[in-house]
Amino acid sequence: MRRRDLIRALGDHGLADWVIVEREQEVATADASLRRSERWVRWTLTVHDDSPTGRGSARVAIDAANGNANTAVLQAVTLARASFGNPWVTRPPAAPARVQLIEPDLMKADLLEVAAALAKVDRPAGSTVEARATVLREDVRVVTRQGLRTDWRATHMRVDAEVAAHDGLLVVSREARRREDLGVARAVKAAVDDLQLLASAKSVAPGPATVVLRTDALIHDGLGLWGVFVAQADAVVERMGLTRYRERAPVVPGADHGPDRLTITSNGALDFGVHSAPVGDEGEPVRRFPLVERGIAAGLGLTPREGSLRGRDPNGGVRNLVVEPGTWSGTLDASATRVIEVKRLRSLSLDPYTGDVSAEILLGIEHTKGTSTPFAGGSLRIDAIAALARAKRTKEVVTRGPYSGPVAVLLEGSELFA
Repeated sequence: MRRRDLIRALGDHGLADWVIVEREQEVATADASLRRSERWVRWTLTVHDDSPTGRGSARVAIDAANGNANTAVLQAVTLARASFGNPWVTRPPAAPARVQLIEPDLMKADLLEVAAALAKVDRPAGSTVEARATVLREDVRVVTRQGLRTDWRATHMRVDAEVAAHDGLLVVSREARRREDLGVARAVKAAVDDLQLLASAKSVAPGPATVVLRTDALIHDGLGLWGVFVAQADAVVERMGLTRYRERAPVVPGADHGPDRLTITSNGALDFGVHSAPVGDEGEPVRRFPLVERGIAAGLGLTPREGSLRGRDPNGGVRNLVVEPGTWSGTLDASATRVIEVKRLRSLSLDPYTGDVSAEILLGIEHTKGTSTPFAGGSLRIDAIAALARAKRTKEVVTRGPYSGPVAVLLEGSELFA
């Protein structure tokens, strides 16, 4: 199946708008016992059909090797005409974001060799490490009915490693556009150090405490607690009145006062950002825009539909999060009655509408009266929006996956549950 076949088939249906995204991908996977390389071409087809009842839309994924252009287009058109929503008009195409997404050395490299090299992780003394690496190189081409045509190349790599030491096991995952941004060796060493603490960890008593969330806990499984702002800035949900987030209002009372007022930016045009792209899957330009500005809700992730309904330009939605650092040095207050330093979480459950979070602790350190004791277990129940808006943030920052921001935050007046 070819692109021109899809375009020809789309022209037979009198559609209001359509977008074709073609991804020619090469993927290599390697671990201690496996080496596999695959190539494929995948298409994403989005169509919009206008009728007296409104605009219907549909998106279908197509395997170029097994797909048929006429069948794929007919399926998409049928789905679009079976749906309907508010009438809206696609805004004229804007310039794609200028962003670097490929590591130059990987443009002609043997990806299987690269994946095999990434899977060979140094093993700290007294540990075993089993790693699997996946490396992607892709050429992306976007064509729209309105005349936008753009293409780019991108790389993406991910390493998942099981680290065993001191009779315990931790899983470490890292993803990046470039090898130098992965930091797998540091992550494995940190895991071994934490497994040593876990081997001597005790139980912990519930009660009030000052809580410090270190990097692995703060951005557990990608964005961690910061993911609450992604959910709150969903323009569709916000328009239905199902979020606490309201543009031009403080995210919580008092968030616009104080020395460390919170600023969060979505930057889908960040060079080598794992969620960066010149345009989105609907042909909309990807932009950098504020989510929270000095404690004030400042922006929403806008799809083409949401942008049109609000009379604003689409921005590609919320992508990489950049959190402004604070003024806290990261040093714990020796005079504090009780400080709970959370290093790793076992799980994180987030309510996207209320912002309430339940975090199960895997490893922490309790600091009480000059003593430090590692512990395992316990949980935190917090209002993540209020907690992060009022938290102390470190001056030191880290970039990992889709997150760039403070390495730790301090939450006063928290409660630890058994």
